[in-house]
Amino acid sequence: MRFATKHLKVKMKIAVVGAGVVGIATAYELAMDGHAVTVFDKSAAACEEASFANSGLIAPSMYIPFAFPGDKGNAFARLIHTGRHLTQRPWRSLQQIKSLRRWTRYNTSEVRAKQVALAQTLGKYSANQLANIVERNQMEIERSEGQLVLVESEQSLQRLQPALEALKSEDIDCKVLTPAEARKFEPALHSEASFHAALWLPGDHVANCRQFALELKHLTQKLGVTYQFGADLLDLGPQTLPNLTFASPQGTELVSADHVVLCTGQIPPHLKAKFPLHMPLVSLHGYALSVAVREPLNAPRSAVHDLRENMVINRLGNRIRVCAGAELGIKSDVKDARVVNAMYRALELHFPGAANYPAGTQVWQGTRHTITDGLPAIGPSGLANVSLNLGHGACGWTWACGSARLLADQIAGRPTDVTMSPLLPTRFIR
Repeated sequence: MRFATKHLKVKMKIAVVGAGVVGIATAYELAMDGHAVTVFDKSAAACEEASFANSGLIAPSMYIPFAFPGDKGNAFARLIHTGRHLTQRPWRSLQQIKSLRRWTRYNTSEVRAKQVALAQTLGKYSANQLANIVERNQMEIERSEGQLVLVESEQSLQRLQPALEALKSEDIDCKVLTPAEARKFEPALHSEASFHAALWLPGDHVANCRQFALELKHLTQKLGVTYQFGADLLDLGPQTLPNLTFASPQGTELVSADHVVLCTGQIPPHLKAKFPLHMPLVSLHGYALSVAVREPLNAPRSAVHDLRENMVINRLGNRIRVCAGAELGIKSDVKDARVVNAMYRALELHFPGAANYPAGTQVWQGTRHTITDGLPAIGPSGLANVSLNLGHGACGWTWACGSARLLADQIAGRPTDVTMSPLLPTRFIR
């Protein structure tokens, strides 16, 4: 457990761009190290993008929908297989096909095994960091323990055996349950919700991401962190000490800093071109249905993941959240009715009578910026005094606190608790 250092050798003025959970966690760790931090975001408030209504699933097991693309067969087979599992078919536009090809090209079984092992290590480390922050600051956030993964058939269970062996090798607890055993963990799970077996992952849990991030934002402000919203990053100067140019309601603003940390995938193309990296980011758009609980006894206790439908149903306080869908490419202004209707059907199939639909029902669509190898980019960008902490994709909430601490340790020149070489942005040097 680390606390603010009284005798910090170098206290810097640091600008963090992005006020989602990753950006706020990064600001917290940097402030705990004694730096003067300002967070900038183009939205009107914190957590308006991917952190707003995600599944809440914190899964070191890496059983997270669309965390990784398909890994079977050659590049063409992986592209076809992954494309079929996307909500919006990528064959409709050249831009979508290019994004899908970029996402699946190098994701062979051997490469993926190494990626998942590192992702699990980062997930466990991050879960510990989150627990430390919550305990240290006596935070109270909505949470529930465990994830139940529903497996449709014996054939599907056999296909999961390599993944189960990988969990065992990483010391991640996983129990294979019969349907009757699974319903002991989720007694409200409806008898007509048919499945062959279930995986119980007690080390995974659900926590309210937005609630945590907003409470952490309040804590960072007590540590001296300031926030500027409505600040859209336009440019990043090439000086030794970087200058940032923002567009704000007051006009164009120039900001200087000793160090800049980019915690957003929404970087202008002309700015990306300045980096000596070719960051292979893709944008995945997903959906979340949030409804009030009508009858707690009929609602889920934790996270229920329908593996066949790539859909997660969980409980967050007095609400149930259903997350599903993955669309590549440019975000549509119109929500896909098929996905929305599928979320309603899944909730009624698995937990009938649990939801009170008229009471504040919300359907939300958000974007996750994902690096094509499935891992985030944490560390030096290749530009002087500019670091990155981005590309977390579907695992942003799982990795947020761990990646923030790793980046703060890098900036301070301290040894990190996780091997960093596969996570460094320099793996994408042009």
